[in-house]
Amino acid sequence: MAENRLQEWLAPIWKGGLIWEESVCFYEDADKTEQGGNLLYTPKKIVKMTNHDGTVEYEEGKDYTVTERGVVRTPDSRIPVLKREEYCKPYNDEPWAGWLCLEGKKEFIIILPFVFKYQTLVTYEATESWTGLVPERMGARLTKTYEKLESGSPLHIVYFGDSITAGWEASGADEPAVDMGSLNPMKVQSDRYPNMPVWAELVTRKLREEYPQAEITKDNLSAGGSTAKWGVDNVNTLFDRVDVPDLVFIGFGMNCMWDPTAQFMGYIEEIITGLKKRNPDCEFVLYPAMTANTEIPTYQNDGLLNYEKALMEYAKSHEGMAAAPVHSMFREMENRGKKYFNYTGNCVNHPNDFAIRLYGQTILEAISK
Repeated sequence: MAENRLQEWLAPIWKGGLIWEESVCFYEDADKTEQGGNLLYTPKKIVKMTNHDGTVEYEEGKDYTVTERGVVRTPDSRIPVLKREEYCKPYNDEPWAGWLCLEGKKEFIIILPFVFKYQTLVTYEATESWTGLVPERMGARLTKTYEKLESGSPLHIVYFGDSITAGWEASGADEPAVDMGSLNPMKVQSDRYPNMPVWAELVTRKLREEYPQAEITKDNLSAGGSTAKWGVDNVNTLFDRVDVPDLVFIGFGMNCMWDPTAQFMGYIEEIITGLKKRNPDCEFVLYPAMTANTEIPTYQNDGLLNYEKALMEYAKSHEGMAAAPVHSMFREMENRGKKYFNYTGNCVNHPNDFAIRLYGQTILEAISK
């Protein structure tokens, strides 16, 4: 069973103060130049810096030195470096790898679910305050949900989205999900330090902690590789399997970021309309996907930011809706110098634990009153 560290995992990064286990990855870029080490804040004090599973504690001066914006490795450091050849391979017309190709199609980025082994964990005291985006609180719009939470009534939550909502790469994933092709139930599972649940479970546990009198139940109908169109095509089949939902979290975009915004929003609205036929009082939380690895041309010029703007506008113009600016929060991290390999879970399009925590923090803030 995962250790209950909700307070640490869900401490909003924008609150500053003590930052828990921020992930840092030292890696070689296309020029074989070592990158990485940036932290979200200027560190006032490094409390602890360890390897990925906490079994090795690195020493200041011996393994790293502190800079104005993070840490750097020393010449004899024990901190690992992700070499370019470990995540970037020659491309020889393998059909399955075409979407991962780089410019010129001579190389491609591999899906590397073990990238976490190259990511160190830094707990430190921040100096400055956060000056970037803070998610807008929209919980006051979820009136039916809060009536149930505050009165101690049953509340059934369903999460419906892609692999990120299903929970791939979470260190302590033990989440029911769906196989995209067969629609059969499946389990997303992992068992390694710090054994953190998927963000959907983190959010649910936090709500149970804050409203112990409520009877909160949960289903996750998300599938790896799914798109908003897949959601439309399979919403009825999948929701027939679960209790009628009171609150549905809808999160697509990573696998369909090239659809025109109007088309994407049409699919989202169709999903919502279908679910409201099951429960006219059902309420919804909408969110787009995080940033992907933009070194891969597939993930350049995506529509995720436009999706987010459209989702926010849609939520504000319809009753019983909230939206979370997940994509923009990841852009905020990048604006603060946080490179993609510091928070990726597979080098391509999945979050690691630190990024999964940001999902949970952002969504919890968005559904707060």
